[in-house]
Amino acid sequence: MTGNKQTAVILAIFVVGTILFANNYTFEIGKPAPSRGSSIVLPSFSLPSFKILPANDAAVTAEAWMVFEKYLEFAKNHDLPGLRSLSHQISATCNDPAKENDCFALMDSVYSFAGNLKLSEFKHIQSDERQIIMYTDGPAVAMLYFTRNKNDINDIKVLGMRFCFEDEQTVGTCVKTDSIKHDVNGNGWWDSVESLFY
Repeated sequence: MTGNKQTAVILAIFVVGTILFANNYTFEIGKPAPSRGSSIVLPSFSLPSFKILPANDAAVTAEAWMVFEKYLEFAKNHDLPGLRSLSHQISATCNDPAKENDCFALMDSVYSFAGNLKLSEFKHIQSDERQIIMYTDGPAVAMLYFTRNKNDINDIKVLGMRFCFEDEQTVGTCVKTDSIKHDVNGNGWWDSVESLFY
């Protein structure tokens, strides 16, 4: 598939996803603003001590990916209890029994967005005892966000997913590696992770 066709397919998926995810900020798509070099994103103590894990820890990557694959399987099968078991949070739509069909549509969108992602594409990982961020290289950067139970770091939950598109002028701006672990309010959650909480 040529670059233009691939971009057209991604944009078509984006339009459908935007409509379905209008009230759910867990899955977001953005494009960096060339003038500011940051993503434009479309429409939860005391200070803990952190044990920062190696940036490319294979075990963390494998564990997070297994959780994500199971999460996608639950979404594909409309298994809400299963999805709840692997989610950090559930959208208001899926928490409302009267909106079951809308919830299933959200699940279908999640699967259509992420069902073709491959572990081999996620060459970068940042993690500590509370969160994991995995991301791909550009130009279409996919970012997966997970939370961890700091008392059991093997208890991993899916928090969300973002896509960001880079071009020649904005390459390297979707993920700011020098600030990915910023925690302005000092509560232990990185700002990029906390921005997905609702």
